[in-house]
Amino acid sequence: MTNTDDLTVTVDELLEGYEVTDSRRELLDVACAAGATRTALEAIRDAIRVSSGPLITLPAHHFEGLSRGRGWARKGRGESVVWGDRVDGGYRVGPGNWTVGASDGFRRKKSVTWAVLHVDVGDLRVWTVAS
Repeated sequence: MTNTDDLTVTVDELLEGYEVTDSRRELLDVACAAGATRTALEAIRDAIRVSSGPLITLPAHHFEGLSRGRGWARKGRGESVVWGDRVDGGYRVGPGNWTVGASDGFRRKKSVTWAVLHVDVGDLRVWTVAS
């Protein structure tokens, strides 16, 4: 499939030299058919996680699964902090720089930072990617 932007590209051209899953290729086909730009397609291709909507689920930290483990997802610090919504398997969040972390209930505390952004695909679609 080919998008209609002035920077037209096919999914085959975009994936040349890249290994992606079948589901990621299907997402790229849909995005390309919807008129996504080359930049948007590259963001979808390179993202660790992709959601075809305004929110994305980031995975919970592995310490959270321990017997005394506690986890969180936050964006910002202090009074401007925004907490992610806990869902099965992780945290539902929107765009921004998110920190997903956990404590094992004893001394260990770790976190991972995710950059989440919206990618415009066509006129009506918004996809959210995390890397």
